[in-house]
Amino acid sequence: MDVNKSALAGELEQWWYQQAQTEVEAVVTKAIEYGGHGAAIDLIDIGHALGQIAGRELTEEECTEWGIFFYIEGKLARWKAAMIEGRRVSDDTLHDVSVYCRMAQRNRAVGGWPFGKDEE
Repeated sequence: MDVNKSALAGELEQWWYQQAQTEVEAVVTKAIEYGGHGAAIDLIDIGHALGQIAGRELTEEECTEWGIFFYIEGKLARWKAAMIEGRRVSDDTLHDVSVYCRMAQRNRAVGGWPFGKDEE
């Protein structure tokens, strides 16, 4: 990698770390508040309802992921509406989509959001 590309990579890396730090600061407190008893019941309930509609028997981890998907769909609908209306979607919506993706990754990593059964 030449010097210019290295500098650009360093700049991108620094920006990305700052974005991640901002997300962490905003999300952890809410994650504990909403899922302080070990699991986010709203996500599990939504996933369970979607599973019933789809005729699927889902595990709690799958229900959580389906619930997260449901919330992402809502954010994407806001984004689409903004585009149709000729405006940019809010930074808050972009932030939320990013956080929901991280939540899904955490759910897969530990078997729940914000904590897995072994962490409760």
